[in-house]
Amino acid sequence: MADENNTEENNANNVEDSDTVTLTLNEVLELEDELIENTAAVLGAANDKTCSYVEGYLKRQALYSCLTCIPEAKEDPEKGAGICLACSYHCHDGHDLVELYTKRNFRCDCGNSKFPNLECNLFNEKSDINDLNSYNQNFSGFYCVCHRPYPDPEDPVPDEMVQCIICEDWYHTRHLGTEVPSNNFSEMICEACVKKNEFLLHYDDKAKKPSQSAEGDTSEEIDPITWRKELCTCDDCLRMYENEDVAFLLDPEDPVHLYEEKGKAKAKEIVENHDRDFMNSLNRVQLVDCIAGYNDLKEHLAEYLKKFAENKKIVREEDIREFFEGMNARKKQRVEVPHYCR
Repeated sequence: MADENNTEENNANNVEDSDTVTLTLNEVLELEDELIENTAAVLGAANDKTCSYVEGYLKRQALYSCLTCIPEAKEDPEKGAGICLACSYHCHDGHDLVELYTKRNFRCDCGNSKFPNLECNLFNEKSDINDLNSYNQNFSGFYCVCHRPYPDPEDPVPDEMVQCIICEDWYHTRHLGTEVPSNNFSEMICEACVKKNEFLLHYDDKAKKPSQSAEGDTSEEIDPITWRKELCTCDDCLRMYENEDVAFLLDPEDPVHLYEEKGKAKAKEIVENHDRDFMNSLNRVQLVDCIAGYNDLKEHLAEYLKKFAENKKIVREEDIREFFEGMNARKKQRVEVPHYCR
């Protein structure tokens, strides 16, 4: 009977364990770093204090669509409007915003005729309409050929979304109608845009130049970064690109990855300057206390985590919370600065 009870108890514990998702500390830090890096890639190059309207039609910028100010945009994308990062903070705080990632050749709409009941708080001398802006279903909060929101509360299938470099809509990889390469892949053109721009078929290296590997498998041999350099630049083709509104393909600064790298570099510079300014603002006592506090934290955290490594235990959220609660308790016991250090 005792063995049966132990078995039942173990089974119950196993069920409980199977429902508990745990992460190692390294995994948590890696996820945090990835989130910070992705945010910096999209927002790092943007100005969060000045409306981008004054800069004209930017080659690329992070944009948002406000469904609070323009609820009819949910049904009609053409009624939608794109607002810059700064306006999302200073003019639409708390609103129902759709994150559009980045769009090319766009000028901020905030406060223009698309917003009958809103004036831009950052710059109100704007034209009624930005004629060169382009709008698609993303401004309504929908994506892909399935015309669904992202994330989709009714879709249980986890799937990566990829942005078409021409129409700039986003597509589930399972809805692209082709097998997505697992590596050597950085840009995608959707089926609709290929059909609309048939000249692209002349640059389909996968169909024209498969290479034979040692195992006999075929693989694509196109450089995902430099393929645009292969586009013809004769006078006739240049006119065609202009007529089809795809001349941006020849712009070496157009690829999204270049914008992302610029954002990451700017974000890194801001952090480094902030850290340097902060350290320079401290007096001698504060600086010594700051360094001592950092070393104290590092020493105690290493000591605390050592027991988990020795026992091969996973660090859970409550473990980290317990550690910092203990550190805060120790800090409260020595908040008074000795009189001889003042």
